Amino acid sequence: MKRHVWFLLAIAPLVAVPAAFTTVLATGSPVLRAAIPIEAHARDHCTWHCHNHGCSHAPRLPRALAGDEGLYGKTIAGLKAAGRAVVPSAPHVGYGVVNLALFCVAWPGIMYALYLLVLSQRRKIRALRRGAS
Repeated sequence: MKRHVWFLLAIAPLVAVPAAFTTVLATGSPVLRAAIPIEAHARDHCTWHCHNHGCSHAPRLPRALAGDEGLYGKTIAGLKAAGRAVVPSAPHVGYGVVNLALFCVAWPGIMYALYLLVLSQRRKIRALRRGAS
């Protein structure tokens, strides 16, 4: 594949994410909120009421994933512990900082690096196939 196509593939996620974000901002989507919504409780499905006041619905994920003693609970506990270590005087601020650093910087950064690695390996495989022919 031509070099400029590989470059375009490499920067595609860096262009697509801000474009999607800008589109959401421009359309006034309800995704962007200034406050947590207040919604009435619904018997058959979760609403913002569940988020704000706790959920009484039957869980759909196994407790090993979603329960307080499962992956979710351990993740929250780890974030809280890291938050206490980062900002001991205000652990809730530290929790927010660590949460953003992990899920908005580190995780996407790792995924992007893996994406670039896949593109690089694909390019090498194509070159080897052309050479073997």
